[in-house]
Amino acid sequence: MLNFAPTEEQEEIRNLARSVAVEQLRPRGRDSERSGDIPPELMRTLAQTGLTTPFPESLGGSGTIEAVTYTVIAEELGFGDGALAMNILGSLMGPLTVLLAGDEQQQHQYIPPFCDERSASTQRGSLAFAERTGGYELADIRATAHPEGDHYIVNGAKRDVIHGSASSPRVVLLRIEGTEGTEGSADLDGLCALMIPAQIDGVRIRTDAQKLGLIAAPSASYDFTNASVAASCMLGEPGNSGVVRAATLFNILRTGVACGMARGALEYAINYARDRIAFGRPIASYQGIAFMVAEMAMKLDAARLYTWRAATQWDGDVDLASLVRDAEAAQRQAIKLAKSATLDAVQIMGGAGFMQDHPAEMWVRNAAAME
Repeated sequence: MLNFAPTEEQEEIRNLARSVAVEQLRPRGRDSERSGDIPPELMRTLAQTGLTTPFPESLGGSGTIEAVTYTVIAEELGFGDGALAMNILGSLMGPLTVLLAGDEQQQHQYIPPFCDERSASTQRGSLAFAERTGGYELADIRATAHPEGDHYIVNGAKRDVIHGSASSPRVVLLRIEGTEGTEGSADLDGLCALMIPAQIDGVRIRTDAQKLGLIAAPSASYDFTNASVAASCMLGEPGNSGVVRAATLFNILRTGVACGMARGALEYAINYARDRIAFGRPIASYQGIAFMVAEMAMKLDAARLYTWRAATQWDGDVDLASLVRDAEAAQRQAIKLAKSATLDAVQIMGGAGFMQDHPAEMWVRNAAAME
């Protein structure tokens, strides 16, 4: 029989993540948007909780990552503030990709600083996934790496790389040249992850300025023109399964954040509708509002189930093609829901939804920027 109840340990972690989201992230969402980044003291708090150290204890972490557990964390962080959640998770994806795809030497070089209590709050990693011609799907990756002696020649572009301007490790998802696959399907064997040094010819890094959403998650765009990167920067061997697992984990965590954003919008709209009196009664009692809220809740449950299914598959022994398909499908559904739920929250709130006294208008912009 299927059991969707979290374990006792997962419930404790959920409660911890929820308290951090409600007490730390939600109150800082607006100020973080104005500053364009996460407050340093918040990063120190997160480092102390152990929520941001999903690495083996042998490397100083709190334990090897489980997708189901961390999806629960991602949803709670997204419930608090979607932009800050993506700031936190976007940074972790750099070292997590090293953990999943890299060799032992690379893991010992790049992961311990993210687990050290003295330095963890200042560390930032990044994973460059999406490109200008596509979204967060492996079939859309067209940037290439061409082996040439003891180097790889990299060409292509990346967009919306969280912490892309200043991060270490700076990991980029690429294809070995000549393994582009067919339209709509990815050649998983040709995927690879390459760490890009801070200073290198042929790489143009542009900070994303004047963004509409996810402003508190600073990002950058990359342009590669015959950039020569040492072969030692390749994480493991090209085509290793860890690269695909890292990419799908990023999709699953993004999905969790999107579910959290939708849940936050739903709860905020419900509370507003119960308190707002129009024509002598709460607007929640009107069918037009009630039907909208009911549909939001129904779609949220469906998206969460799809998300948990993908996370369970990541933790289990499922073939990579099925994992990629379900993770990407769950992501599409959850982001679509986040966009509609946040917009519906604004509609329920009426004119108040457009005021910065409420976070709803910020949530609409953040959800739209998840594409």
